[in-house]
Formats: sequence, C-alpha cells, structure tokens
Amino acid sequence: MKKLFSIFIITMLVISLQGCNDKKVNDLNGDSKITLKMWHIWAQKSQDNNSIIIEDVIKEWNKNHPKIQIEVESVESEKYKTKLKTASATNELPDIFYSWGGGFSEPLIESGRVLPLNNYLENGVLNELNDNMLGNVTYKDKIYGLPLTFSVGTFYVNTELFNTADIKIPDNYDEFLAAVKAFRKKGMTPLLVGEQDRWTGMLYYDILALRESGLEESKKALSGYDDSDVFLKAAKRLEELVDLDAFDEESLKYMRDESEMLFKKGKIPMYYTGNWLAGEIQAENSLIKDKVMIKTFPLINSGKGSNQEFLGGAADYLMVSNNCKNRKEAVEAIEYVCKNISKKYYEFGSGLPAWKDNYDETKINKLSKELKKLTENGKYLLYWDIYLGEEKGDKHKELVYKLFQHKISPEEFAKDMKKLEEYH
Repeated sequence: MKKLFSIFIITMLVISLQGCNDKKVNDLNGDSKITLKMWHIWAQKSQDNNSIIIEDVIKEWNKNHPKIQIEVESVESEKYKTKLKTASATNELPDIFYSWGGGFSEPLIESGRVLPLNNYLENGVLNELNDNMLGNVTYKDKIYGLPLTFSVGTFYVNTELFNTADIKIPDNYDEFLAAVKAFRKKGMTPLLVGEQDRWTGMLYYDILALRESGLEESKKALSGYDDSDVFLKAAKRLEELVDLDAFDEESLKYMRDESEMLFKKGKIPMYYTGNWLAGEIQAENSLIKDKVMIKTFPLINSGKGSNQEFLGGAADYLMVSNNCKNRKEAVEAIEYVCKNISKKYYEFGSGLPAWKDNYDETKINKLSKELKKLTENGKYLLYWDIYLGEEKGDKHKELVYKLFQHKISPEEFAKDMKKLEEYH
C-alpha cells in the first residue's frame, strides 16, 4: 500500500512539474511580451512634424506586433548627444537608439557597445537600400546601423520676396552677394540663421568651404592636411557675409526654431539649411506654400566647387545595443521603422529616400521631387560636426560662432581648425 501511495505521489509531482513547464512554454508562445526601449532626437511634437511621423510609424509597429512593443524616449538633438555619450560610457544604451554616422558613431562602435547587424539581416534587405547608404556605418566589413533618410543641405529662396523687391534670384556667388546687398539696402534681412543652435551657422561655413575649395580639398583639410588654405578661405567668405549684415543682428540670440519662424512667415528671402524643412514649407497651413524654390547653393566663380557637390548624405541611423537581449526582434524592428520613415519623410518633404520603394509621385512633396532631380548625380560631404565626431565637431561649431561674433579673425580661425587633431 505504501509502495502504491509513493508511486501515486511521484506521478502527481511529475504531472505537476510537466504542467509548470507547459505553462512556461505557453507563456513564451502566447502571452509573453517583449519591450524594446528606443531613444531618438525628435522631441518637439508641437513644432516638429518629423517627430509626428516617427510617432505614427512606431504606433503602426506596436499595433501590428502586439508581442514586440517599442517604448520611446526622445531628447532634443544637442542634449541627446550628451545622453548617448553618458549611456555608452556606463554601458546603459537602450535596445535601439538613434545615432549620426561617420565620425560621430565611430567611438560608439569602437567601444564594442553597438551590435554588428550582418548576421541578423534577412536575405535581400541590403538590396532594398539605395546606393551608398551604409558607408558611414560600415567598419571592417561590419554594418552597425540602418538609415532613416538621406539628408541634403538645401538653399531655399522665397521667390515672392525676390519678385516684389525686383531683385534677381542668384545663379552664382556674385549675384548672391548682389542680392544680399540689395535686400539689406531695402531694410530686409537677407539670410536666416539661429546661431544659438551652433550647427545652423556651421552649415553656412561648411557650404562656403565646399564651394570655395571643392569636395576633395575639403576632405583633405578635415583629415589634417590643409595645405590649400581651405579653412582660411571659407572663414573670409563668412566674415564678408557677416560684415555685409547678411544675417539679422539678433541672429546670435535666436535658437533655430525661433529664427526659422521668420522664414516660415515670409520675412526672410534666403535660407540655407537641411532638406528636412521642405515638408513644413509645403504644408497646407504654411504661409509660404508654393512661394519657395530650392537651388544649389551659388557657385563661386573663382572657386573649385561644383554644382554636383553637396553637404549631407546618409547621416541618420538606428542602431542596436550589444547588450540587447532580443537582438533578432530589435533588428527586425529597426528595419521596419527605417523603411517606413524613409518613405513617409520623402512623401512629406523631410528627406530623400534611403530605401527603394514604389512611390506614388502624386503624394510626394514637390520640393522633394525638385531636390531629388537636382541631386541625381550628387557627391556628398557629411556635415562637418558629424564628419569630425563630437568633440572636434563641437570645437568647429564654437569657432564658427566666434566668426559670427567677430571675436576671432579668419586667420585665427584657420590656425585653431588646424589644431583639431589635438582634440580626442
């Protein structure tokens, strides 16, 4: 009897344990949910349509993937850089995170904190990308990110203001300077910059360097060999614009968002910034809808630059932390998010497509279509702060800021730029 009772107890324990194991399997296959934490830079939902696009894409993913949810945290661009750097140093990166490519992401990758994606990308994924999208996140044949969009420095011209003032829209740099002087003579601020966000003024300096010295000489200078005085020549060009009062005297006090409102209200005739603004310009509620055209930044007659050379390129990526516990799912998620954001950005006017797609041209922002045609054979140099990496890039932006303030001469600027190799 005791023997039968023992057998009964053992049998019940086995069944009970089997039931527990079955429950675990059922939990994994049924009710379990993976949460992927994601960081990005588009934090200003009330002012930034790009953040709304990203939010919508992530909502679509979460709706279509109930067992793999993306949880988002967003921080404004400059603060984000500090947050990302700190998280990398303490090995606390989220599962998925936004990063710029080139020199900015290189230290992250070298630290071993970023997951190489090669083994997680399904067959054919790389064929879905447009050409030259991964060069800025590929190291030693390993791919460390997928692109969200393709960025191009863009010269916006308010044609209505030019027509009203009877001033010629510039086709070269001499005509550009003539337009600056003519608008200033009429009491209008010719160019827009919000230099409290240092990168806005940097864009003007960088495109002037590209126009003055060309792509290869600029790259050479950024690599520590400025034997053609790239830095000095561009600094003199920017100083000339500042001396001509091309920028509003309040420009140094404005953040980008604050200053940009002046262009959106039709108060400023010319603005050089990224193609991410095209969507807001052509939005239904825009005050300057159909009043703005895009052009290549004017060529300098004596310069070495070409109208097929642009600032920008594939600069915006999503990456996966090496500490991510659900790597396969995270890579699947960034592939979905990147593809859909690329498409929606192009349609709205926030960027050129990084991924191939069958686009309905009737839905595409007209300025995006114009820019795509303008840049068909383009060659690109990353924005210098991204190309140089965070520390050197920040130093570059500060030096440009000093040029705007007249606190440094072009010669001093060039001398300090040549010292950037000392910054680590």
